[in-house]
Amino acid sequence: MANKEKPNIVFILTDQWRAQATGYAGDPNVKTPNLDALAQKSVRLDTAVSTCPVCCPARACLLTGQYPLTHGIFLNQIRLEPNTTTLAEALTSHGYDTAYIGKWHLDGDTHEQNFIPPERRLGFDFWRAHECSHNYFDSPYYDDSGVMKKWEGYDAFAQTDCAIEYLEGRQDEDDPFFLFVSYGPPHTPFHRVPEEYKAL
Repeated sequence: MANKEKPNIVFILTDQWRAQATGYAGDPNVKTPNLDALAQKSVRLDTAVSTCPVCCPARACLLTGQYPLTHGIFLNQIRLEPNTTTLAEALTSHGYDTAYIGKWHLDGDTHEQNFIPPERRLGFDFWRAHECSHNYFDSPYYDDSGVMKKWEGYDAFAQTDCAIEYLEGRQDEDDPFFLFVSYGPPHTPFHRVPEEYKAL
């Protein structure tokens, strides 16, 4: 358990999910009971706005705290340069363990076949990620081996299991951690979901 000065941080990013599309925000078309419960005891940023709401620019803004004019990513398929200081690097310098799981989409013009070497992971040590894939079943990812692997089944479930394994397998529980979990859904194609959810 991290100390009060260095709290553990879990950042969960979903792709193309509008804040209004939650039960707690009043949308009658969705069922989000767990998010609704979390919202009741959380700080909510109800007026947050993206200055460039496209995948790569928005991700670059989140990780650097910079505007697109500063970090240079204005559209998709442009690499965020490794000399850019990121949140993960800043936290590492303060003793945090860092982990990234899921969709990365910050490494340039290739998609799922792209192995991202450690020097381009922008401060993340534990790595289970792919550049970009919208095939949400058995989708690809890489760890440190450089060999493409597959998330078994629906990738959001497998990535969640991976995040739990990371948390349970941490060697030094006294060190704080920064865990970034990046899901591909609910980005299109919307039909690539388990049948039980499609039926809703």
